[in-house]
Amino acid sequence: MTRPNMTPPGWSRALRAAALLGACVACASAQNPPAAKAAATPAAPPAAAPAAAKPPPAVVSPDVASDGKVTFRILAPNARAVSVNGIRHLPDQPMSKDDDGLWSATVGPLGPDIYSYVFSIDGAIVTDPHDRDIKKYFQSESLFEVPGKPPILAAMQPVPHGVVHHEFYASKARGGEAGVEVYTPPGYDPRAATLYPVVYLLHGFGDREEAWLDAGHANWIADNLIAQGRIEPIIIVMPYGHAVPVEKRAAMKDYSAKNDAAMEKDLTGELIPLIERGYRANPAAKARAIVGLSMGGGQSIAIGLGHPELFGWVGAFSAAAPEKDLDKTFAAIVKDPSLRPSLLWIGVGKEDGLLKRNQAFHDWLGLKGIRHTWVVSEGGHEWPVWRAYLPQFLELAFR
Repeated sequence: MTRPNMTPPGWSRALRAAALLGACVACASAQNPPAAKAAATPAAPPAAAPAAAKPPPAVVSPDVASDGKVTFRILAPNARAVSVNGIRHLPDQPMSKDDDGLWSATVGPLGPDIYSYVFSIDGAIVTDPHDRDIKKYFQSESLFEVPGKPPILAAMQPVPHGVVHHEFYASKARGGEAGVEVYTPPGYDPRAATLYPVVYLLHGFGDREEAWLDAGHANWIADNLIAQGRIEPIIIVMPYGHAVPVEKRAAMKDYSAKNDAAMEKDLTGELIPLIERGYRANPAAKARAIVGLSMGGGQSIAIGLGHPELFGWVGAFSAAAPEKDLDKTFAAIVKDPSLRPSLLWIGVGKEDGLLKRNQAFHDWLGLKGIRHTWVVSEGGHEWPVWRAYLPQFLELAFR
């Protein structure tokens, strides 16, 4: 069947003309493409990658040279003034800054010893962030050692070493938990029958139980003395001397007296039994000593002379020596010479602020005829003095 023609009359001719015109236009466009716009803006080059950040300089501090010179460094690009402070016998040392913002200063040569220091950065006092040896205190300090030839007695040496145990115990006298460091000598065997003399070694005001390890190196001093045959193997007990929390001192009247009383109660009633249950400790008074520095020296005098049934050997370094009612406080040893310790050792530095106080106690002991060892040495209220005193005391104890 033929489809009917639905195109209106005259349209077929018009459609053919339109199609022919469209084909001609398309052909012309293909042969003559439009020209690019003359004013077109060239494409921007890709943005350059940001420059890699310059790595911070490597920092070694403190840097102890073989000749005893020591260089300190700290990175503080925005600081205006930096110094290293507190080095024994030296004034504050200004530091200089390089283009990387690294501050440095060199001191010395220094003699063989253990030194402490801090940085002052625009007046802010900080420890050295690159020094892992720290003495903890109200204001902590960084530590370093200048080695000696031969090594100083407080240095780690290639000898048999003891073990330091960090114990924690519940104390009724303290009203809470307390920490104590216990040194056992080389060859110590908790299963053996051997019993060891015990030294209760007390720290100063504001310190912690680690002070005699961190700054005093008591364990290495004992190791070296034992290795050299200068003392017999001993146990050293280093308790925390603030039986009343030191944070309460500002709000508490007579903090020192209350703290000393609580410390005496804790040490005699709780710590000594704890040590004798857990370690091969000789329980005889003749095998037990107490000694300390500053606050701990005063505690050692009070506890040691006040408990002749417990302690046969008493020592005090730069002590906060007792001053009041001495005849009454120590009436027992004044009256009965048999109660006096086998050794009462008292030492203080010539530049120590507690010299007069110790001198007064020394004079009182002499007046009462109480035999004691009296040492006045060079130095002030500082760890080099106390590290020198400890071996002197240990070599005389338990003889």
